[in-house]
Amino acid sequence: MWPRRWTAPSPTSDRPAGPLSQGVGHATLPDMERVWIFDRLAISMARIDFLDPAVADQPAARERGVRIEVRPVRATTDGSIYVSTAWDLQPATCRIDFLESAPGAADRMHWHPTMHDGEPGERTFDADMPPDPVAWLTSYLLGLGDPQVHGAADEIGVEVAAGLAWAREPWPDVEHDERGMAAFHLSP
Repeated sequence: MWPRRWTAPSPTSDRPAGPLSQGVGHATLPDMERVWIFDRLAISMARIDFLDPAVADQPAARERGVRIEVRPVRATTDGSIYVSTAWDLQPATCRIDFLESAPGAADRMHWHPTMHDGEPGERTFDADMPPDPVAWLTSYLLGLGDPQVHGAADEIGVEVAAGLAWAREPWPDVEHDERGMAAFHLSP
């Protein structure tokens, strides 16, 4: 039963939706975001493409890759015995960004070990990240000391590896919104 996994597969995905899946199609971002929900925390993973505002005036301002966040979670079951569980994801307390300024560059991988109200602290660069980001992440997840996360670490690693493979494909031209995030459109 654990972890509960939410996923948004594209209609053209060759991967079947999981038990708690909902289909949302994206033309350029299949299987865009996933969340693994455990008793007291959740691990979210998103494929991102954005313009870094700190270097927005430079040619290499675009960053693309995978963002992983650790979030506290609350489950409530107010109501009858038949009521559906409500899952409340809180703002992230830690963020890991496996980002690149070009396909395969592995030059902007960092993490934010602390976050306040969902806002990240300073970037922390770790020399062990770029050579093997999935191994770094697995080690981090195992270090959380949560047996449920431990049991899902390999699955999370597989999804992160797939996200990194996506980020290392040739980058399409995209428009970015006012925040700098790539503006992807839902498939018709």
